[in-house]
Amino acid sequence: MKKNLYQSIPQDLKWQEDKIILQSQFKKENDKTCHLLGFDNYIIIKKDYKQEAKKYIRLDFEIKFEILRENVVKKNEEDDSLGQIKGISIIKDLGNETISQSKYFGGEKVIKQWRDYLKNRINQWQFHQMFRVFKKIGKGNFASVYLAQKIEDGKKMAIKAFSKQAAFEEENGKQAIVNELKIMRQLNNSHIMQMYEVYETQNSLYVALELLEGGSLYDLIKEKTLLSTVQIQQIMVGILQGLNHMHQMKIMHRDLKLENILFKYQKQMDSVVIADFGLATNVNEPVYLYYRCGTPGYVAPEVINMKNMKGHYSEVCDIFSLGLVFYLLLSGKQAFPGKSYTTVVKQNREAKIDFNIKQLQQVPNQAMDLLQKMLEKDPSKRISAADCLKHPFLVEINNQMNDDSSNDSIDEGDEFGEVASRMCALNEETTKFDVFRRNAIINSPGSPGIIDTKQLKQQKAIDSLNQLQMNSPLLNGKIETIDSIPNIATPKNKQGQSNFQQSPNIKPSQFKQNLPQQQIYDKIFQEYSQKID
Repeated sequence: MKKNLYQSIPQDLKWQEDKIILQSQFKKENDKTCHLLGFDNYIIIKKDYKQEAKKYIRLDFEIKFEILRENVVKKNEEDDSLGQIKGISIIKDLGNETISQSKYFGGEKVIKQWRDYLKNRINQWQFHQMFRVFKKIGKGNFASVYLAQKIEDGKKMAIKAFSKQAAFEEENGKQAIVNELKIMRQLNNSHIMQMYEVYETQNSLYVALELLEGGSLYDLIKEKTLLSTVQIQQIMVGILQGLNHMHQMKIMHRDLKLENILFKYQKQMDSVVIADFGLATNVNEPVYLYYRCGTPGYVAPEVINMKNMKGHYSEVCDIFSLGLVFYLLLSGKQAFPGKSYTTVVKQNREAKIDFNIKQLQQVPNQAMDLLQKMLEKDPSKRISAADCLKHPFLVEINNQMNDDSSNDSIDEGDEFGEVASRMCALNEETTKFDVFRRNAIINSPGSPGIIDTKQLKQQKAIDSLNQLQMNSPLLNGKIETIDSIPNIATPKNKQGQSNFQQSPNIKPSQFKQNLPQQQIYDKIFQEYSQKID
């Protein structure tokens, strides 16, 4: 049965009290005029501005749009030029059948305004005529990543393409996709990976993402790059600026770890970006899609110990996770150094942090103070992202990065030249700390500030066992990098595979391992430990 695109306005929709974001006059296919009023999550149609509003359309996942263009006579098969914009089509789609669509015609400027309004709310119909696809740079079980260029403006992007059928068949697949797209559309910060727009065809979904070419923090540490104090400060400030933006909107990430901390540009620490929003959610959701989730070794205690699926926690869970990353950057050691999955989960549950290890003895007092406030077990006493940025250890770097005047990169020729002089001006303690670490790395491969290869392999093995996933099908799946670009919003694992936005998370049953399965885990780690010891 055919359904109309627009429905009668329900009585509980108090649209007169809502803010109108955009309103314009259009011509319809029958040459009659109409007026569209765009609100945050719905559109109202009227014959004219004076008419009482009776019809509306809610901008949900089933509603798509498409830009209409004049036909262009192609010069040859390689000609991908686009015709002039003439209108916009709004489409209601349920499964394989297009239920209804309405076309609206107007000036190019007006249509582009509506495109910008709609692309931040719903998916765009069709894809292929809008992009030049250069090459496949990653492939996975039901998804591929392409290096592409938008024809209209020449902007290069990473396009994640995957089968809708395969994605929707995943557990909570469609719900997870809707949630992740909704979250990413709300975020707009230079330290958060940007999702530009989302396209659909009958069978596929295409997510246009920011092209990140600087690798992950995991990659950087794996390469045994010794970060100076200033560079650590820049990384922390960038992440905290991104988190502060999220937390002001009451959105929590819930899966901060080395692999999800990426860089736009190689060796530029202030280009740090938060990625992977497969587990992100709004703090105030009545019931979280995944209430106990994350990666063991990086999870806040209130999350990993949650027992009631209707329970809630706050955005400061991300601060604890970042605190664990901070601990690792300062000491080169993991706060929960268990050799088995079970041990790491147990240590993570208890959240007992050893601040007295020798690798932290030379850490500046201000850094230690911030670290301890971030790793406060009681979330009600834990420091917020906004207050972290005001902390004496970070406030100067925060001011510099807000002014876009800071751009410290890793200088292979003179690792501590300019950086060291700036550190002297900032704090004598940080200079001593960097000298201490620099001397330590010369004398020991397992020095503070660099995670032992043994530890990295150990943690990756733990992560690889964490396969009870329930993660979003939108940006999960193992994507094997093919060539040239080492990192498109995704870290590589030691086999050369990259887990594109992969967020292994913890099912409630995962903390109740049955004995045979746990014996397998223990055997694997026993054999693994014998090989690397």
